[in-house]
Amino acid sequence: MSADRYEIRSKIGQGGVGAVYRAFDRHLNREVAIKRVLPEGGYENQEEATKAMLNEAASLCSVQHPNIVTVFDAGVDNDGPYVVMELLSGRTIDEMVDRGTLTFQDFREVALQSQEALIAAQELDLVHRDIKPTNVMVTWLPSGRFQVKLVDFGLAKFSPKPSPQTIDHGDSVFGSIHFMAPEQFERTPLDKRTDMYSMGCVYYYTLAGVYPFDGETAPQVMNAHLQHQIKPLREHRPDLPQWLCQWVMWHLARQIAERPRDARESLKLFLMSENNTENSASQIPLVSTPTLNAAPQMNVPSAAPVATQISPVIPHVTGPVNTATAPQPILPPEGNPPSIHTEAQMVSPLVIPTPVEPMAPAPDMPNDRKPTGAPAQASMAPPKIEVPAAKAAAAAPKLIIPNSPVQAP
Repeated sequence: MSADRYEIRSKIGQGGVGAVYRAFDRHLNREVAIKRVLPEGGYENQEEATKAMLNEAASLCSVQHPNIVTVFDAGVDNDGPYVVMELLSGRTIDEMVDRGTLTFQDFREVALQSQEALIAAQELDLVHRDIKPTNVMVTWLPSGRFQVKLVDFGLAKFSPKPSPQTIDHGDSVFGSIHFMAPEQFERTPLDKRTDMYSMGCVYYYTLAGVYPFDGETAPQVMNAHLQHQIKPLREHRPDLPQWLCQWVMWHLARQIAERPRDARESLKLFLMSENNTENSASQIPLVSTPTLNAAPQMNVPSAAPVATQISPVIPHVTGPVNTATAPQPILPPEGNPPSIHTEAQMVSPLVIPTPVEPMAPAPDMPNDRKPTGAPAQASMAPPKIEVPAAKAAAAAPKLIIPNSPVQAP
């Protein structure tokens, strides 16, 4: 990396295998983010680190979409591999949930934009493999609307066909355990539906404020995924439409064949359900959930376990919202305008009176049937303005029809 071109200004953050820095591109006069692999980042050798970093750059360079972070440059220097990318100023979904779960209006935008990002990636047969709240960012546009950005494609693989989970670091796998699909633990083939499961975990987390699959230890969390130990979303958020809760749970199906085929199918059914509220819930496949009071099974078999089946009906729960924190609108940092949804929630709506249609005159009635003693009704018709015929003819516009010998009067 040329020191003459990029000026490192500060360290933004550090993950398990790399660090991200704020820098300035002197050639193009703009701020950028530079990602590097740390020497202690966990890779066994520099060659492996270089391959992983350049793989991320290749994955992102192939996708040009407003909801996916943009890569500007990549390479290798004396300090190792690096990727120069778009500098994002905003908050992660994880940070948003820390202050409260999302409202329906803001979640709708997050869902639609994140699905559009996945559509763009999946059209290139790209599987992210590490979707989690910290990899979904929210930035604010000058108009006040917020924009969702999917970041960190470090584990992404081009996979036109289902591919086995890559085994790294000896006998371990990469990924964030609360948001990993069962097939990632089982080392069975991955495809687009793996990302759909992880994104479903993110959706559940943003609405409920808790992990869909949890435990006190990593093996317990893994077992919760494999045994499908999850509480229906509607028990956390009875205020949400039933179709929306079922849509989220659809992504979390234990068996990969029961999930949305891809993001395009998921987005299509979301919009269909939203526009057809009467029959929307019946359009979304039901996902069975097991009881949660059974003792967790710590022995994970090599073959995929069969989830315990109960009634596939998502119960209708009434009462207060049962989340870790009450739903909150997505508010931008201080100094930025609110989103179009949060602004609507904070400002009283303008009420415009509906114009009253003039009443039709009542038909003539015989004298012996006309009511007597009733007060006269005030006329609701607007005052009539008399216009002389000559002036009315002059004021009436003429319809000009091109290339026609006949003109309308």
